[in-house]
Amino acid sequence: AILPCGGSHFGGFGRPRGRGKGGEDGKSARNVDGRSSVVRRGKSQNPLGTRSSFAARGPSQGSVPGTANNRSLLDILGLGPRGMDSIIPGAPLMAQSLGGAAVIDFGIQLVGWAFAAALKTEKFYDLCGSLAFASTAAMTYASSARLPRQGLITGLVCTWTARLGAFLVRRVFRDGGDSRFDEVKHRPGMFLVYWMLQGAWVWVTALPCFLVNGVASQSALHWGDYASMALWIVGFITESAADYQKSAFKSDPRNKGRFIDTGLWSVSRHPNYFGEILMWCGVAGVAVSMNASPGVSVAACASPLFVTFLLTQMSGIPILEKMADERWGNEAAYQEYKRNTPCLVPRLVPVKKQ
Repeated sequence: AILPCGGSHFGGFGRPRGRGKGGEDGKSARNVDGRSSVVRRGKSQNPLGTRSSFAARGPSQGSVPGTANNRSLLDILGLGPRGMDSIIPGAPLMAQSLGGAAVIDFGIQLVGWAFAAALKTEKFYDLCGSLAFASTAAMTYASSARLPRQGLITGLVCTWTARLGAFLVRRVFRDGGDSRFDEVKHRPGMFLVYWMLQGAWVWVTALPCFLVNGVASQSALHWGDYASMALWIVGFITESAADYQKSAFKSDPRNKGRFIDTGLWSVSRHPNYFGEILMWCGVAGVAVSMNASPGVSVAACASPLFVTFLLTQMSGIPILEKMADERWGNEAAYQEYKRNTPCLVPRLVPVKKQ
């Protein structure tokens, strides 16, 4: 299970417990955020790793976090000292990370759909997807203990989001739209389904980040984290280079009506997707390296498995392969390209031409 009861990796998830109703420790525990400290066996501990300066300061030195009158805009947005506790108050840190991310994610999709449906446009779609990735990653990190691994995985997700989001948004405005939504954007109900599917894609794909940010007591970074980061870097460079090469190819008037078979596209028919899968394998690897629990590790692996299934069986490769076959299937050059070039995993050994 992702949330093991009483598990040693997540510490005490309940509300703070004092030594007695009238003792000083009991007062302190009741006056601080329910996640910030736990009094156990006469010693004040902070197993969830949240910022404990409030407990140290005490209620007599400034405002007490957790009261309605002291909520700031940053608190409401999940970025203040109380973080996701403002969105899902009183819940365990892991539940706040996962649940808070879902609330933010699907909230962005609903707002984006409302504007897009009213204006009958799809130009906000990729923008809202990128915003959901960045917002959920940043807000769960803001609520975390802000340990090195949490900063690392949040940085990986946000870096990928910024690059791909800028690329997709720029492409939509350059091309004037996205043909996938030509009919559905005039049907608000069906259009909403597309937006909710994007919300599910965001949440499942970024799940390793939410899991890492939901665990406060973690081991230090080690070789597993560095190997995963190296894998992510290879994937990031591969996807970025493939997208750039294809964009440059299509922008050249001499290539109008032709298929790309140069650069990375000469060793894989979909090198950008291969790079993306590598990146999410790297992100999941960081989460697995945390060694939190078997449940957390298995859940983290759902991300690259989901991305791989989505790209290879549903919305990615099948659609593009069908379009390419319809357009160039009768050309001998394309038939040879398809026969000699792997669909996804790049070919490292060149094919000998007969």
